[in-house]
Amino acid sequence: MLAVLIFSFLFGGFQAAPKPDTLTLEYCYSRIQDHYPIAKKIELQNKITELNKKIANTGSYPQFNFGATATYQSEVTSFPGGGQIPGPELSKDQYKATVDVSQSIYNGGSVGIRKNLEDVRGQQQQQSTRVQLHQLKEQVNQVYFGILLARQQLQTTGILLKTLQTQINDVKSKVKNGVLLPNQQYILQAELIKAEQDSTEIQSNIQSGFDVLGQLIGQEVNPQTTLKTPEAEPAYQDQNGLTKLRPEFGLFEANRKALNYQKELAQTNKIPSVAAFGTAAYGRPGFNVFENDLHPYYIIGLRLQWSLWGAKNASSKQQVYDLQQKSITEEERAFEKQLRASLGKIREQIEALKKQIQRDQKIIGLRKKVVAVAASQMKNGSATATEYITELNKETQARMAMMMHKTKLTQAKIEYETTLGISNNR
Repeated sequence: MLAVLIFSFLFGGFQAAPKPDTLTLEYCYSRIQDHYPIAKKIELQNKITELNKKIANTGSYPQFNFGATATYQSEVTSFPGGGQIPGPELSKDQYKATVDVSQSIYNGGSVGIRKNLEDVRGQQQQQSTRVQLHQLKEQVNQVYFGILLARQQLQTTGILLKTLQTQINDVKSKVKNGVLLPNQQYILQAELIKAEQDSTEIQSNIQSGFDVLGQLIGQEVNPQTTLKTPEAEPAYQDQNGLTKLRPEFGLFEANRKALNYQKELAQTNKIPSVAAFGTAAYGRPGFNVFENDLHPYYIIGLRLQWSLWGAKNASSKQQVYDLQQKSITEEERAFEKQLRASLGKIREQIEALKKQIQRDQKIIGLRKKVVAVAASQMKNGSATATEYITELNKETQARMAMMMHKTKLTQAKIEYETTLGISNNR
């Protein structure tokens, strides 16, 4: 509980929203999806991805570079032996302003690959965020059903309090008339105080649960808010086919795609790239070193580039990416195996809870009869208050057990759906 609170305070606080009178689990999911700070990362990542794709696309645009220099040199070109060059004397101060332009003609499709890579990297970040949101839903499940269970305990304790108070009132009159000893009344009153203490502790737990739930869904929740028990009937047949609804599967796939594009990008280093280039300049001297006046000049051409070591390293990089893809596949298999085991365990728990509820119903029927006999015997003086309380507590515990088993059954069904990933589509 404390860890969840700290986590929530670190990553976001309350958002102004009216306190709802009734909460559903689906509503809590939607609040996380729409208002939790982590969920906003998906929208931000979409913008980041679009910007990165635009940046990558500039690789197909002409590249312009501007430059200017002014220099003074100690000597200029002259004939050997000190002879003068015909024409004007060359200046030792030289000036040049240039515009360099290059346009890629062929680069193996690297620009398109980089755009696709940025797209997949955005998917990686989005899926990673969805994994975090899925984990938050699991926390919401725990807190939500924790409150439901606590309220059922409070309800059962309330029934016990009323029963004890009724018996105390009855015993008081019998003590007053000398039918029962005062210690019978004291025993009942002591048990009443203990039940009141339990009730206070349960109410405190409910308050803490609502505080945590409020932090998770990003709005303040009144402790008197009604929590609807969700209905769920998991589709067991999906467990065998294991429809890949969990965001982790999307993350595995995005990681593989990213490595595919990285392999394609490495492939472009194995082939030459061709580009056109040109330089327009104004200054002195130009390409004709004997022309000493400021004047414009230019050069245009084609450039072919290929790196031997770049091609060799590209093959090594592709091998690395292949190994990383295999590693991701193994991680996915391990995750799927663990997921199947978890689903099988929850399914067994569901079946066990169904059987427990059937037994609970039989136990409560029997306990109810025993308590009725004990109450009658206590009134007649043939049984003590301690004996009556013992039987009453057993009935109360049986009722509480059945209520908790029913809630736990629903919780297990929701947990099954969440583990399978069905809740991500709600």
